[in-house]
Amino acid sequence: MHKIKEYILSTLAWVFALLAFTCGCLMMLFIGLFHTGKVFEWVLKVTCRGVIFCAGMRLTITGLENVAPQKQYIIMMNHVNTLDPFTFYAKFPGKARGVEEESHFNWPFYGPLIRRIGQIPINRKDARKAIAALKKAGELIRQIKNVSITILPEGTRTLTGKLGDFKKGGFLIALEAGLDILPIIQIGAFEFKRKGSWVMRPGKVQMVIEKPIPTAGYSRKNIDELMSLTRDVFLKYVG
Repeated sequence: MHKIKEYILSTLAWVFALLAFTCGCLMMLFIGLFHTGKVFEWVLKVTCRGVIFCAGMRLTITGLENVAPQKQYIIMMNHVNTLDPFTFYAKFPGKARGVEEESHFNWPFYGPLIRRIGQIPINRKDARKAIAALKKAGELIRQIKNVSITILPEGTRTLTGKLGDFKKGGFLIALEAGLDILPIIQIGAFEFKRKGSWVMRPGKVQMVIEKPIPTAGYSRKNIDELMSLTRDVFLKYVG
C-alpha cells in the first residue's frame, strides 16, 4: 500500500512539474524573441521555483550572506539528480549560467531554449572539445561581468548519495579567470530523487552556500591542493 501511494504521488509530481516547466519554457521562448534582460531572468527563476514546488520539494537555503552582490564566482555544486539546475537557480540570489551536455542542444524545444538562456555546450566524450567549451566559459566571464559560471565538479550524478571524484575542468577555469570558488551543497536531494529511479519523494531539501574559497596563490602546479580544499568543504555535509 505504501508503494502504491508513493507511485501515485510521484506520478502527480511529474505531471505538475512538467506542466510548470512547459509553461515556463513557452514564456521564455516568447520573451527571448525580443530580449533576454530582467524580465527573461525573472521568468527563468520563477520557472525553476514552480518546477520544484510542483515536484513537491520544500527547499530551504542558508548562507546567503556568503554571496556578495554583483560579484562573479565559479559556483560548484554536488551533482545529485535531474532537478539540480532547478534546485540551484530557484534560490540562488545572483545571475549564473552553466555548462551543459552538448547533445542537449539538439533536443527539440529544450535545445533552442538553453541556447537562448546562454548555457555553454560541452562534449564530455571528446577531451579537445571539452577544453574548448571550458575556454568559452572563461571568455563569457570576461565579457559579461555580472554572470557567474556554475560547474558540477563530479561531472556525473551520484549513484549512492556520496560525493564523487572532482574533475579539474572547473578549477582550471577558476584559476585562469582569477575568480573565487563558491561551494553550494545540496542535502536531502538524493532522498528526494536519485539516478536510475523515476520516483520522486516529496520532502525537504536544503541548499547550503559556504564561504567562497579564494584561488589567489594557486596555479596548475598546486591545483590538486585547491581541489582537495574544496572537496573537504563538501565532505562536511555529504559523505
